[in-house]
Amino acid sequence: MAGLNTLARVALCRSPVGEALRRVPGLERAYARRMLNSERKPGLFAGCYATYGEAMAAIPPGRVAGWDNTGCADIFNGPLPNQPSAHAVFFWLSRLLEAGARLVDYGGGPGVTYRLYAQRATSPVGVTWTVVDLPAIVARGREVAAAGTLEGIAFAETLAEAGPCDILLSAGALQYMEHSIPGLLASLATKPRHIILNKVPLTSGAAYWSLQNQGPAVCPYRIYNAADFLAYFEAEGYTVADRWRVAELTCDIPFHPRRSIDEQCGFLFSRP
Repeated sequence: MAGLNTLARVALCRSPVGEALRRVPGLERAYARRMLNSERKPGLFAGCYATYGEAMAAIPPGRVAGWDNTGCADIFNGPLPNQPSAHAVFFWLSRLLEAGARLVDYGGGPGVTYRLYAQRATSPVGVTWTVVDLPAIVARGREVAAAGTLEGIAFAETLAEAGPCDILLSAGALQYMEHSIPGLLASLATKPRHIILNKVPLTSGAAYWSLQNQGPAVCPYRIYNAADFLAYFEAEGYTVADRWRVAELTCDIPFHPRRSIDEQCGFLFSRP
C-alpha cells in the first residue's frame, strides 16, 4: 500500500484504532482529500460507499475519474506485472485453450494477459483472443498491435461486439466496472464453457464501493459479497472447478477495519 508505512496501515485499516479515528469530525474526509488528490499515491483506497454513483460523486474536483482516459492507458506502458496469482491463469489457459477456441478477455487492457501468456506458451492453431475494454484503452491496444508487437489479438469496446465466446477471461477488472456481477453473461453473444477470473475482491459482509487512486485518475472500486458473487454463477449453470488465493493483493480501507480484506480470489467456473 504505497504512501502508508506498515504501522500506519495496520492502525488505520486493520485495528480498532482506525474505527475510533473515524469518529473524529472531518478526519476521514481530510485523509481522502489528501490521498486522492495526489498522483504520487497510486493504490491507496479511501471511503466506503453504497453505490457506484456515490463513489463517483466523492472523487475530488479536478481529478480525472475512471479508466477511460489516456492517463490510465499510459499506466500500461511500463514493464508487464509479475504477480504470483497469474500463474494459475496461465495453468488453466494451457489446458483449456484448444484449436479454434474463441477467448474473450474482459478488461484486458492493451493485451496485458495475452502478452504474458505468449511469453510462456504458444496458442493452439486458430485461437482468437479478443480484448474488450474502454475506448481509451482499446485505442492504445490497437496502436500497440499496429506497431507489430502484438499478433493474433483483436480489440473491441463491448462484449456484444466481441462475438461468440468459448472462454471468458477477466484478470482483475470486474471490480472497476459499474455493471458486472450480476448481469455479466447476458452481454455475451454465447455463454462460455469456462470462465477464468483473477484478482476478485470478496467479503463475507455487505458489498460496497470504495475509491482507489490510480495515479493519473481516481476510480470506483467494488468489493463483492462472496455468497452473492458465487450464487450468480451457480444460477447460470456453472460450478467452481478451481479456486485460488491472491495473497499479493489486499483492500486496506482506512478508518474501516471491518471492511478491509486480507487477500483476493481467483476462480475457474465451468459448466457441463
